[in-house]
Order: sequence, then structure tokens, then C-alpha cells
Amino acid sequence: MAERFDHRNCWYPIAFSRDIATQSITPFSVYDDDFILLRDTDDNLTCLRDKCPHRAARLSTGKLGEGVIECQYHGWQFDLQGQCVKIPQLEADKEIPQRACVESFNVVVVQGLVWFWYGDRELSTIRDIPTVPDIEKGDTYTVDYIVDLPYDQSYLIENVIDVAHIHIAHHGIRGGGNRELARPIDFTIEESSAHGIKAQFKSIGLGDTTNSPLKAARVQFVAPNLIHYTSEYKNAGLHSGLALYSLPLGQQRCRLLYRKYSNFFSKKERRKPRWLEHHTQNTILQQDMAIIIGQHQTVEKSGLELNALWHPVKTSDQLVLAYRRWLDEYGGNLPFYRGYRSSRQPRHPKEATYPDDAYQIHTRHCSDCKKIYARALTLQKSFAWALVVMTLFALYLQSIPLKNASLLIIVLFIGAILGLARFRRLFE
Repeated sequence: MAERFDHRNCWYPIAFSRDIATQSITPFSVYDDDFILLRDTDDNLTCLRDKCPHRAARLSTGKLGEGVIECQYHGWQFDLQGQCVKIPQLEADKEIPQRACVESFNVVVVQGLVWFWYGDRELSTIRDIPTVPDIEKGDTYTVDYIVDLPYDQSYLIENVIDVAHIHIAHHGIRGGGNRELARPIDFTIEESSAHGIKAQFKSIGLGDTTNSPLKAARVQFVAPNLIHYTSEYKNAGLHSGLALYSLPLGQQRCRLLYRKYSNFFSKKERRKPRWLEHHTQNTILQQDMAIIIGQHQTVEKSGLELNALWHPVKTSDQLVLAYRRWLDEYGGNLPFYRGYRSSRQPRHPKEATYPDDAYQIHTRHCSDCKKIYARALTLQKSFAWALVVMTLFALYLQSIPLKNASLLIIVLFIGAILGLARFRRLFE
């Protein structure tokens, strides 16, 4: 029997565990199905459908108390496993009906990522989570980053599996590329099955590479949501890679969970604040975003399949073609998809929205950046009040030296306020 891919009976990455606050409600979606992630005071995680069974209000707008979540519409309460425990309007001698319960789903934390099982609970096994073995090694350092993007998951995967665009689209960006290094690329597709794709690649025409520390560069697509780049070094003790997990939030919406890892990052790299790396990634993703939004619009408006629109090049696009052809072969049960020769459109297409500010796509999801942003706001307000007080104080001073000193302090306050406003823009 031919292999098949079932998008429901899969694990999906939701967030980095460190970014989910204690006693919090975190809404998310998978293919436009809405859910909530709950973390209680003991840091236990549970997942429920984001729908009150009473009148279909969203539980994500409710309140999380001691072991219960309360719907804000009529006060129905549910424990963290979805059992209804209180209906204020129910007569005292009546039992709570079974239909008043909320559907719950398996959720686990593995390698610092929160994973959600979309399908039949009985079929979920933790060993099916696409882990990265090198992460488990004690000397491995990781950098994690999360961002929401305004296009379908397949366009994100196409983008991150596209090695050829890096030196052109991200020329001159730290962590990006250099257009002088853009070359034809030799790809070797080693495997393509319902489980994903494995390949090797190398640039052609770089000259003598005998002094290179690399033996091989590999990339793997693990269906449905991981692109994993690994470098094989001549020194077997070294390892590094890039794990790019994606979540299909819905039509024209997806989430990227980026993880860079290595056991030979420099001390400077290890000491770098998380927000600074995130600013770099925001810059790179916003460059891609402008291009992919235009590509997405052109393709979707055309009414044509990709094989009629594209003119692919073997030494540039082979991995992208392999992925789109994988969707042709195995994407048949997806709610919507776009392969190379086939596609399925959503039943009720939504009008595209394109949030491109750093706060909406990243800051609000990241505990570190949200904290730094809040502190910058607080500090800016404090300096503004201090500026007002110092200005009033200076008006009443008679001593010229004291007045000059106060004017200097006022200038410093103004400089600090302007500097903080500029710093805030990194997160907005």
C-alpha cells in the first residue's frame, strides 16, 4: 500500500516553553482551528479547544483561577482537563451535563518546545516528535526565536529551504549573506517519502576547499513542520545546525520557531542578550516578508499552478521543487495546500492582512523582548516626569551655576528619552 501523510495525527510546535508565563492563557490555532494553552501556578501545561460549549464564546478571553478557567460571558467554569465544574445558572439539584465539557488535547514539553497533538489522543507517542539529538549534548548552546508571519506555511517552508536566496536577499546583514558568494548549487536528493525529504548541497565554483572545516552540508524536511540544516565537520567533535520549526496557524498565517545551536559558539556569542539576536532575525524575516507577500499575491491571484508560473533552475531551485512536489504527492488531505502541479484552495478564503511591525509578529510572543520593551517604556515615562520636575525646578533657581547644572541635567534627560524612544522602535 502506498505511503500516506495524515496532517492531523502529528505533533505541532506551539511556542518555546520559556515564553509561556505561569498562570497564563495563550491562544493559538492550527489550520484555523482555535485552541488555548494553559499554564497553572505549578507550571503544568494543558490544552483545550478555545470554545465554551454554552454559546461558543472564546475561553481565551476568560479568567484563569486556581485550577479553573472561567468563561467571561456567563461564568461557566472548567477545570484544566476541560471538565465543567460550575454553571452559575444551573439549579442546585441538577447535574452538570456531559456536553458541557470542553475538548482537551495532549500537550508536552520536549527540548524546550511546547508540542501539541492535533489528532487522536490514543495515537500520540512522544517518540514521534522530531527532536534534534545534538541539543541533548551538554556542551550545546542554543538561540531560540519566535515570529508570526502573514502567509501560508508552505511559503515559509519554501523560503527557508531555499539556500540560493540568502546571499542576494540578505546581502550585508549580520547573519545574512554576501552577494559576491552567490553561486550555482549542487543538490543531491537522498530521500523523499511521506516522512519528508533528505538532501545534501554545496556551492559550485568556490575554488579550493581543502582547508574548509566542513565535510558536508545537509538539509532535511521532517513532515509536516521541521526544516533541519546540519553541518558535518572534519573534526567529529564539532556540531552545529539550524532547526526551523513551523506552525500552520491558518490561511495566510504561520509561525516560525527558529533554533540555532552549536557546541563551539564563542564566549561573546554566548553572552549576547537574546533580544539582540531577535532584532537581527526580525530584520532578516522582514526582508523576506516583503518579497514573499508579493509572491503569494501573484501566485494566488493568477489561478495557475506553479508549474505554469515558474521557470525553475536546477542549480538553484531543486530543493524548493522537491518540497512542492512532496505536497503534490502527500498533501492531499491537507485543508489547503499548493504543490507544484496541484493545489487545494480554502473553502472560505480570507482577506489577507499584513502586520509587519515587530511587536505584533514577535515581541508579544517573546518573554525576553516583551520584558525589555516594558522596562524601556517605564524608564522613558520616568525620565519624562523627571524632566518636567527638573524644568520647573530650574525656573525657580536664582544661582547661575545651579541653573546651568540643571540645564545640563535637562539636556541629559531629553537625550535619554530620545534614546529610549529609538531603542523601543526595535520592538515595535
